[in-house]
Amino acid sequence: MLFRSRIPYRDRAGKIHWPNGGPLCVHVYVTAEWNSNRPLADRNAKFTRDLSLESEQDQYTFTVGVWRAVKLLDKHGIKASIFPSSGMVDKYPDLFRELVSKGHEIVGRSSDQGVPPTHLTPENERLDIVKATQMIEQVVGRRPVGWISPGAKCTDRTPDLLADAGYLWFGDLKGDDLPYGIKTKNGKKIVVIPHRTMTSNDNAIFPEVDSLRGFRSGKDALEFIKDVFDSYYLMGQQEYPQALTYGIHPMRSAIPDRIGVHDRFFDYMRKHEGVWVARYQDLAEQIGRAHV
Repeated sequence: MLFRSRIPYRDRAGKIHWPNGGPLCVHVYVTAEWNSNRPLADRNAKFTRDLSLESEQDQYTFTVGVWRAVKLLDKHGIKASIFPSSGMVDKYPDLFRELVSKGHEIVGRSSDQGVPPTHLTPENERLDIVKATQMIEQVVGRRPVGWISPGAKCTDRTPDLLADAGYLWFGDLKGDDLPYGIKTKNGKKIVVIPHRTMTSNDNAIFPEVDSLRGFRSGKDALEFIKDVFDSYYLMGQQEYPQALTYGIHPMRSAIPDRIGVHDRFFDYMRKHEGVWVARYQDLAEQIGRAHV
């Protein structure tokens, strides 16, 4: 795969194209995270795990949240990229096999959301990538081609390790609005899909500041994400085609009073011509073909 690292901003008009010729690519991801290091509110507590928080934010993901999110994606014919904590893949094999059977991409990730590469030695980071890759391939029958670290927190070693391990793309950097290729220190190529558009992440769509100031209503949340989408769609018409990340954390927004916002947003999105809804893998492959 040969490509230039990126087209300079001022030269991009007329040179960036999505397969359907449209102004916007929306790439959807769904997390399937487990965090064994949930912080305790009281550091002097005489116990080490907050089971209440684990059950709310981690266990709910696998018992209800991911299933409900995937049911919604099925309704709208959307193929997404799934960001699992790889340590959970062998614990819920039926879930991840069903996701693959539906055409979703399983992305490589560290075994534990609470242990990003920045907490690991160089050798343990390499082993983390190897183990995650092998685990996913063993369970679902195909190896991942993309990687995103917990919290998108990588080290200066990560691009080399991933390229050496045969990865097509990773999502930890923030150097552009659009995906771009980089050449690693080892001389290999890998596509970066920026982890930038955090306004279309449900952590922003449904901000939870504190109990005193409350939450954004479903109506306000929908108007918020519609405004984000409109901005990218318009920019894609005026400058060059854009790429918008849409993130779903099941424990946050696949709950009964919030999942409907995603449903109504997907309806709204589908009313716009030329929106290419892609998995991260599809987007990375397009960048490679286009020599960007």
